[in-house]
Parts: sequence; C-alpha cells; structure tokens
Amino acid sequence: MVFPLETEDRTMRKLLMLCQDNTRIVVEAYRKCLVIFDSLIKEDSKIGLPQIEEIKKIGVEATKLRGNLIHELNEVGGILTNRDDFLRLVGCFSEMLDYIEGIAVFLTEIKSREMIINKKTVEGIMEIADLSFDSQLKLRDAIMSLGFNSEKSLGFAKEIDDIEQKADSLSLQLDLYLLTSKIEILNILLLREVIKRLENLVNKVKEASDIVRIIAL
Repeated sequence: MVFPLETEDRTMRKLLMLCQDNTRIVVEAYRKCLVIFDSLIKEDSKIGLPQIEEIKKIGVEATKLRGNLIHELNEVGGILTNRDDFLRLVGCFSEMLDYIEGIAVFLTEIKSREMIINKKTVEGIMEIADLSFDSQLKLRDAIMSLGFNSEKSLGFAKEIDDIEQKADSLSLQLDLYLLTSKIEILNILLLREVIKRLENLVNKVKEASDIVRIIAL
C-alpha cells in the first residue's frame, strides 16, 4: 500500500526533476542568445537567424516539458500542498523563454541594420546580459538544491535578489544615457527594447526564485 506521504514525496521528486530540466532549457536557450550578443562586438553576419531557429526548437522541447509537469500536477491533485507554487513556477519558465526569443529577434534586427553602437552602450548591454545569465545559473542551482539542501537553495535565491537589484540599476542608467544621447531615434528604440527585455528576464528569474523560497520552506 502507498501512503499519501509516500505519494507526495515521490511526486515532489518527479516535479523537481522536471523543473531542473526546465531551468536547463532556459540556460541553453539563453546561451544561444549570448552568441548574438557577442556578435555585437565581433562582426559576423552569419550570426542571428540560426540562433533564433535554435531557440525556437528549444521552445518546442520546453512546451513538452511544461505539459509533463502540468500533467503530474493534475495527477496528484490536492495531495501536494504547494501545487499552486509549481504551477506559478511553470509560468515563469514559459515567460523567460518568451523574453529570450524576443531579445534574440531584436538583436538580430539591430545587426541586420548594421547599426554602429558606441562602446559605452555595448558594454552596458553586455554587463546586463551577463548579470541575466548569472541569475539563471543561480536559479538552476537553487532548484537543483531543493531536493537535498533547502538552506543552500535559499542562499542561491538571496544571490538572485542582489543580481536583480544590480541589473535594475544598470538598466536605468543605460536607459537614461540612451534617452539623452544623440543616437538616431529608431536605434534608441531598438536598443531600449533589448534592455527592457533583459530587465524583464532578470525580474522573472527573481519571481521564480521567490517561488523556490516558498517551496523550500
């Protein structure tokens, strides 16, 4: 006979594995995006569209994983006390991938226009992009730790808080710099879209880490 507690523990382990797969996919998709970011410095006309197609393929895999996770949550029903938290976490993964694809599309548009971006702007965008990547890695580590060390998981979540604050501050400074610069207005709008999506991506990772905190308690 399988007791409810055993069922919940087994389901929890399975859900954590699916969440770990989701974070792996987010990181994988963002790595493709970083290739396009790097191309802003290294001139390579072949970079852009191939990475967008790869990100879309990763998105298909992510959709299947989310379907599996939601199916597990439906199967367990009311047995799992933090079922709603996992559903919210699934939504965060989906939105992260949407932001990543949007960033890739705007970066590719910027490249196709052969925009000349000054050093300060490129360095600012790259710094925020790197912070975003760091936050995703911390989220992956936080979810990996959930199954065996809740305290460690909470520590990673705290690090994401610090990254999010730094990214918000840098985004605001860069946005102000662009608005007061003499860059062509269309170029400003495209660059601001990239910055806004990067900031939204970090904020979504922060939201996911807050959910991880709740699950860890």
